[in-house]
Amino acid sequence: MNPPAAHPMITGILLGVAVALAILCSIGTAVMRDPLQRLHYSAPVVSLSVLLIAIAVWLEEHDPQARVKVILIGGVMFVMNAVLTHATAKAIRIKRAGHWDVREGEGIRVVGSGPPPEGSGR
Repeated sequence: MNPPAAHPMITGILLGVAVALAILCSIGTAVMRDPLQRLHYSAPVVSLSVLLIAIAVWLEEHDPQARVKVILIGGVMFVMNAVLTHATAKAIRIKRAGHWDVREGEGIRVVGSGPPPEGSGR
């Protein structure tokens, strides 16, 4: 059975959007000054571009094994993106502050510690 004629066009559009997103996020990463800001620009490439590529492969490829592989690879990349982003942010925090935990005088409010602020209704 031959695929409909629209599939190559849809696949091309999906891949083009994925590449454009990767280029825009690369520019955003290069422009940002703070390393924590740069982390925000790496997430869309791994989450959205991988999703678009997986949909394009799903539409174009009729082999079930290829379809399953692209879904598994995309899922692993999506999950590992969160892990890698967290580990990188933690490393940046340790490099800047010299420690990971929040200490007195840093101006960071830890949720669940100390009395609730005035007017919070608790």
